[in-house]
Amino acid sequence: MPSPPEGAAAAAGAHADRPRPSFGERLHAHARAARSRVCLGLDPRPADHPLTHPERVRGDPAGVAKGVVAFYRAILEACHERLACVKPQAAFFEALGIPGMVGLAQLIADARALGLPVILDAKRGDIGTTAEAYAGAYLGDGVWSADALTVSPYLGPDTLEPFTARARQGGRALYVLVATSNPGAEVWQDRITPDGRLLHEHVADHLQLLAREHGRYRTIGAVVGATRGERLAALRRRMPDVLLLVPGYGAQGASARDVVSAFDEAGLGAVVNASRALVPAAAVAGLREAGADARRRVDAMADAIETALEAR
Repeated sequence: MPSPPEGAAAAAGAHADRPRPSFGERLHAHARAARSRVCLGLDPRPADHPLTHPERVRGDPAGVAKGVVAFYRAILEACHERLACVKPQAAFFEALGIPGMVGLAQLIADARALGLPVILDAKRGDIGTTAEAYAGAYLGDGVWSADALTVSPYLGPDTLEPFTARARQGGRALYVLVATSNPGAEVWQDRITPDGRLLHEHVADHLQLLAREHGRYRTIGAVVGATRGERLAALRRRMPDVLLLVPGYGAQGASARDVVSAFDEAGLGAVVNASRALVPAAAVAGLREAGADARRRVDAMADAIETALEAR
């Protein structure tokens, strides 16, 4: 086989040496192109929609998972041009057994093929080699590997180290639980510590230090719920270099006006997740109609956030 021309070889070498863009850079590039800050949550509840209901396949687990994949595949095809990213919730796929985990791998691959950054919501957190194994499974090169992973920090800062190392190595990211939107969160997360800070503020301050080390909006993210607006604004100020993942929009009660404080002056630094609010209505008759209905919902959410950002 003849050798490639010198110019082509040099170009290939330069391309090989070029560092991969960080997760934050890829996320912001896609958000700009989509004119959207919407993160679509994939939380399959098969019995909640006629198109995925187990009765359609007589309860066969493989058939249920196949129906879930077809349902979300239609939604992704219809909506990807208006999404900033997608967030599969691992628990709902795990609940479907092995067929569900196969389906999760398929949908991660589908989202990637459409150019969508994938945040896997698995909330992993453990110590030592177990944390390393989780990091390898979800931030490595396997079938369930994502562009970013949600993790829990409440076993201590050392438990984040295997995840941050793996994420930095692969141009990926972490979204660390800081202040969640569930009613009981304040019982522990808002507990005052001896130095006067709330417990979740210790986590936020640690993440801000990590973000300075890794680079602004690159590898380090935080999960901050939208249902307590004053808390979201305070944590944005406390973590100016940290990417935010903001749940709570729609079904949990938060509106576009509630989430604008998550974004910086340029309208960057955050994505807003919704799942149930974007799922097609039960009345839709087929997959094409489901995709069209989901697209209308995604457009409405994306436009509402854009309008709220412009008005602030």
